[in-house]
Amino acid sequence: MGNKKVSVVIATYNQEKYIRHTLESVVNQKTNFEFEALVGDDCSTDGTAAVVREFAEKYPDIIVPFIREKNLGMGGNTADLVMRTTGEYVAFIEGDDYWIDDHKLQKQVDFLDSHQDYVACFGLCQIVDENEVRQPDREQYSGFMKEGGEYTVKAFQDYLLPGQTATSLYRKVGYAKLQEKITKIDVDPRFLIDRSQVLLMLSVGKMYNMGEYFAAYRYVLNANSGSWSSKNDYYSKENVINYLEGMKIMEKIAEAVGLELDFDERRNYELNKLEDNASQFNKNDYDEILGKIINDANNTKFIKDLHKKRQRKRVINKILGR
Repeated sequence: MGNKKVSVVIATYNQEKYIRHTLESVVNQKTNFEFEALVGDDCSTDGTAAVVREFAEKYPDIIVPFIREKNLGMGGNTADLVMRTTGEYVAFIEGDDYWIDDHKLQKQVDFLDSHQDYVACFGLCQIVDENEVRQPDREQYSGFMKEGGEYTVKAFQDYLLPGQTATSLYRKVGYAKLQEKITKIDVDPRFLIDRSQVLLMLSVGKMYNMGEYFAAYRYVLNANSGSWSSKNDYYSKENVINYLEGMKIMEKIAEAVGLELDFDERRNYELNKLEDNASQFNKNDYDEILGKIINDANNTKFIKDLHKKRQRKRVINKILGR
């Protein structure tokens, strides 16, 4: 197919209900350049692969299908697709989200073409439910930028992302600049997607949010939906431990690429959240989460002292009947 201006990466698994809208929003993009969409179906057990094949047959100049014979997982699937991209720029969209601006790619390419010191740009996203009904309350409390402007390491440390995945466009050369840095990091490369990818790209160039709505992020808390949020947005021991481990890994990555990053304020937030939800966990699970928060902290004494204060306050309140 030859090199294209933009390569769109779409990793999907068991998203038969949603993938059609995702692909439609991609092939409907209006651009003055050619682009490709690499779609990796990760051994879906529903009809997702059939929909991908259908679009590949209908749009052979755009859709490049990869129907996996072996499950690679989200990270492995995405990493493999990225390695196969040929475009000058790389856009990401997951198989349950969709673009709401038919000029999304054109606007972002125009920006990056005229701003060579930027390595990526993003936009705003709407949050919708399973039936594509907009959820303004979830948008208000989302971890994405809510207006256009420059994105900084400080914003990353506050756990704010420059935009939801489906609003992204990265300069491909940024990945090449990262190769030498990544070899110094003792981290599974399959982890280097989404939030970690944003962190790494910040070490090689600037990022910007264009302040326009580009995508809809489907937020579905249905265990059988195939949606990312259905598996990862529950407050459980497993998800909390994975979240804490992710922060520690990102601090390690930041140090390796010359960025200063300290998530102790987030750990303090998680400590307070754990105390407020202590009754949800048995003693072993509670102790495991608490130990993880304390042991991962850059300032262990600070976190321990905060915990002791919360414990004393809880005992006093109990004595006073509050």
